[in-house]
Amino acid sequence: MTDDQKAQQALDDILADQVALLTLLAESAPASEVFAMAESIARRASSEPAKANLREQTLRVKDLLDRRARRDRDLSALFDTAKDLASLEDLTAILTSIAMRGRELLGTDLAYLSLIDESGNETSIRVTDGTVSPFLQHLRLPIDVGVGGAVALTGMSHQSSDYLRDERLGHNDDVDTAVSAEGIKAILGVPLKVSGSLIGILFAAHRTQRIFAADEVEMLSSLATLAALAIEKTQLIDQSRGALAEIQSAHAVTVEHQAAIDRGAAAHELFTAIIFRGGGLEELTAALYDVLAIPAVILDADGELLASVGFAQQPKSLPKVPPRDPEAETPQTAREGEWTVIPIDAVHDRLGVLALSHPELLSDVNGRIAGRAATVAALLLFWRRSVAETSDRDRSAFLIEAVSRPAGVKPTHLPSPNFSNLPDGANWRVYAIHSGAPDRRLLSALSRRLGSQHVMHVRYADELVVAFWSPDRVLSAADLAPRLAAELETDVTIGEATSTAGLVSLRDAYEEASMCLKVLQTLGRQRTGANRARLGVAGLLLSDSRDLTSFVANQLGPVLEYDRRRGTDLTITLGAYFRANRNVNETAQDLRVHPNTVTQRLARIDHLLGANWRDAGSSLDVQLSLLIHSVVGDLDFG
Repeated sequence: MTDDQKAQQALDDILADQVALLTLLAESAPASEVFAMAESIARRASSEPAKANLREQTLRVKDLLDRRARRDRDLSALFDTAKDLASLEDLTAILTSIAMRGRELLGTDLAYLSLIDESGNETSIRVTDGTVSPFLQHLRLPIDVGVGGAVALTGMSHQSSDYLRDERLGHNDDVDTAVSAEGIKAILGVPLKVSGSLIGILFAAHRTQRIFAADEVEMLSSLATLAALAIEKTQLIDQSRGALAEIQSAHAVTVEHQAAIDRGAAAHELFTAIIFRGGGLEELTAALYDVLAIPAVILDADGELLASVGFAQQPKSLPKVPPRDPEAETPQTAREGEWTVIPIDAVHDRLGVLALSHPELLSDVNGRIAGRAATVAALLLFWRRSVAETSDRDRSAFLIEAVSRPAGVKPTHLPSPNFSNLPDGANWRVYAIHSGAPDRRLLSALSRRLGSQHVMHVRYADELVVAFWSPDRVLSAADLAPRLAAELETDVTIGEATSTAGLVSLRDAYEEASMCLKVLQTLGRQRTGANRARLGVAGLLLSDSRDLTSFVANQLGPVLEYDRRRGTDLTITLGAYFRANRNVNETAQDLRVHPNTVTQRLARIDHLLGANWRDAGSSLDVQLSLLIHSVVGDLDFG
């Protein structure tokens, strides 16, 4: 081979080695292989400077390519991190992902992230990755302590290769204890900023001394930027959700308010319709229940039930009707047990209350609806009172003319057209009443027991005169007086009579009832009632007719009728009983029967006449009846 050929061969070998070197660099081959190839090429260089230059340039190129490859990997990791963060909305999950990626990218032993609290004076570690002790987790530390304090002070990254020995930093016992427990030496901290404001610090730490390279600082800073953007996104999402929740809440309030307006309008229409068609309180409470679905009652001024709705059974206890406060400009709703009580007022008068069975005070809207119902109830009650008062005045005028006519003078005219709804004929009764109760309360209590819509009343000659028509059997004055006295807690004494010819004979009935009342008062029998028949001897003596048959029938009739039908001797037993001065044994001897037989007969008489026939006053009436019966003869009392 010629010299030229050898020279050419040498050049070809060098060129091949150079191509091999470039191939190794392009394929990111291990540094040992790259440097071995470079050394092979350098040995062929003609001078030492050329060899050194080749080695240096190879090292530079290798380092450049490695750094670019690492940057590519880091950028890829950052890109993957950005994608991961974009899919997360929970703040804790985002912070945890940031700490894990920071530790992975920098190859450190651990990473952690702290956030600045609202006061700006402390930071708290929110997440950690790679810790081995509990001291660092959730640690709170002052803003001016350690690497974090340097970052917070300058707003830039800061590191320490040996933290516990680094005297440039502010130290804290809690922080130093946590660092010592983790065995941390080197710490790198970078700021987390949102809109230019520091919100926290991202840390990477190693358990051996280490100086973090510029590209590592840059990488962690880039990761912190991504973290800050993700946190800001999360905050914006939370704000958006909060705003959406507020909008939804406002919308719900608007819908509820509109529903309340609609409900109030519907209630107004219902209540107005009731007024215009002349409806009553029962219809009003039913309409209120349709709107509010709350059981309710309406009571009059005396606490008597006028209407109720929504109760499976009549409520056992009703609220009290509070007195009207003359100083109050408007009626005040109040609580009483399970009742919400709304006064029903008209001008200066309390007409009653509307009470709703509700465990708490009504809402504003429902309260206004109930208040409107109370106003309508006031109109209905006031209208009813006005009609009743007008009717009462007309009827009172008629009744006063009827009872004040001189005896024997017939009425000059028939009832006026105002009384066309009053029935004439039989079944009219008249009460003459003396009581310590106010007339209004007495009439209210009396009306509830009479059960009649055809009632007239007037105050005449210091007596309350009441005339009423009822085709049904009603309580007798004797039963009615003690009941009214107990309810009103005062004396109530009643004289009773029946008008035999309807309205035109009310005068005669009143005189008889008034006579009965005076007899009861004279005898000291307050809190009782009686008609002439029940007055016994006093009634007979005061009667113009001296109707002995009626007197005997009223006192002894049931016994006489029993003897007639059964063929018994109860009347004879009564006579013997009184002759023996009420001694059972002597009566038995007189009748020649066993004393038990007398006792049984007396028990039968108790059943027929009532147990009070043995009382002093009543027994006198019975004895007188026996005497009249024996003198007059066998009268027909059937």
